[in-house]
Formats: sequence, C-alpha cells, structure tokens
Amino acid sequence: MRRILSRPLLFAALIAVVSVAKATTIGVVLAGSSLVFYQSMIRGIERAAGDLHVQLLMRNPSDGASLDTSNLQLHMIDYLLRQGVDGIVLVPEPLQKKTAVAISVPVVLVDRDSTDYQCISTVYTDNIGAGKRAALSLVPVLKKGANVALLRLSPNISSTTEREDGFMSVAKEEGWNVVVNTYVGYRPRDAEGSIAKALNAYQGHLDAVFAPAEPIAYGALRVIEARTTGDRPRLVVFDWRPEFADGLRRGIIYADVLQDPYRMGYLAVEAMVGALQGHPPRSKVFVDVVTVTPDNMTDPVIRKALANYIQ
Repeated sequence: MRRILSRPLLFAALIAVVSVAKATTIGVVLAGSSLVFYQSMIRGIERAAGDLHVQLLMRNPSDGASLDTSNLQLHMIDYLLRQGVDGIVLVPEPLQKKTAVAISVPVVLVDRDSTDYQCISTVYTDNIGAGKRAALSLVPVLKKGANVALLRLSPNISSTTEREDGFMSVAKEEGWNVVVNTYVGYRPRDAEGSIAKALNAYQGHLDAVFAPAEPIAYGALRVIEARTTGDRPRLVVFDWRPEFADGLRRGIIYADVLQDPYRMGYLAVEAMVGALQGHPPRSKVFVDVVTVTPDNMTDPVIRKALANYIQ
C-alpha cells in the first residue's frame, strides 16, 4: 500500500527539502585567528552569516603561519572547495613561486587587495589614506626637522605597506627626519625585541614613532612604556588591543588609528551572498577609520567603534 502523508507532515517535508536545496555555505580563510583584529572580523563574519541565513566553513591559520609555510592558504582553500562551498571570503597572504590560482567559486577579498587572486570585490581600509591620517595627527605637535621612527611589518603585505607609504609621504611633506625605518616582524614577541633594538640603536632624541599594525603596536607600547617619561616619543599606533586603552589614558599612546574589522567581515559576507543571489557587488568597498586620542575616548562615535572590538 502506498504511504500517504498527512498535510502537516507533507508541508514539513517540503520545507525540509527546500531548506536543503537553498542552503548556502561560505568558506572563510583569514590570515590569522588570535590577534584582536581577526577576532573582531570573525564576529562580523558570523553575525552576517546569521543575519543572512548562510552557513560558514572557516579554516584560519595561526597568526603569521601562512607567511612561514609556502602557500598554506591554498591548501585551506582546496579543502573548502572539496567540501562544496559556494564562495570564499579571503584575507590573502602573498603567494610564493608565482603560483597560478584558479578558484571555481566567487572570491571576496577582505582587509587587503591582491593580484594573486581574481575576486568579485575587495572590502578593506583605504590604507594609504589611513597612513596619512596617522601622520597628520602629529602635525600639530611636530615641527620641521622632527625625528621620527617608522616601524614596518613585512615587505610583502600590501595593507601595512600602504599605511607605511602613506605615513612616509606626509613625513616628507612636513620635513621630518625619518631616522628609523626598518622591518620588525609580525609576531608580537619577536617584534618587541626588534623594536627595542631599532629604537635603542638611535642615539638622538626621538619625537614620534608610528606602528602600523596590531603586533607592532603592542610591541612598541611595551618598549616605549619602559622608557623614562622624558624620553618617551609620541606613539601613534594602528588597530586595537585592550592594553591600548590604558596606554591612551596614561598618555603613552598619542593617537590610535582604528580600523573596523567587524564591519569589514560583515560587508564581505554580505557582498558574497548578494553576488550568489545575482547582485554583483562593488569592486572596491572602503570601510572608514577613526582616530582615537586620550581626549575623545568617551565620544559616542569612538565608543561605538571600540565596541566592535571588545564585544
């Protein structure tokens, strides 16, 4: 005898079939997972996935691992493709040996641009403008001939390179002497030792230091905090860690240029879902930064920006 479902059961079965048919899975590969920056971005990605009713499959290397292991992200992307993801959100690390890449699903880049991948959209900070903004925060307090230090992250990371270049362009326009201009690495513990060595090697008085990313900023804060009060240069940092709030309140950090990784992650997933539904995204989406100082930490706009990091 043929089995006949009751109307409620038939309706429920149809819903289940439709739900399975419409299930969308977005693959995510970031460049790290433990930095506060990436933790905030992950929250934005997860919130967008919940709001847009899509599933996530995330494979993130430990911070810096994909710079040490040749093309590590490609292995993660290959895994996601074999699992049948519909699209990939990627914070691209530089590929080695000029590897040709062909990905069979749409790709949205987030945090930085890359010529290694064909993508439908890039969601990121205007890093050149943000680097200039960091330098411009110092213009009211630095005169021509001021001695400044530029602590660089890594030569093959486009986002930090652009910030460094933006800062340098203003420094040249203002006539500052960039007396320290060196790469210090991307791991907080390693960077701290390199920063101390670089800053201590300069025997004159430093007026300001720019640290263009979270791991360098944290290392620079610790190094400068250890100096006597009269020997501390003005420190301008990028991104956020809980320790930076105390550094700002105590005047060790002069200014902090704050990105919004939460919003970047959210918008990247939103762009991907829209594209899969037939709505091509903008090729470039810039997410604004704000400058945090000891004087504006309680402003509503600043508190809202910080909330995306500390939720």
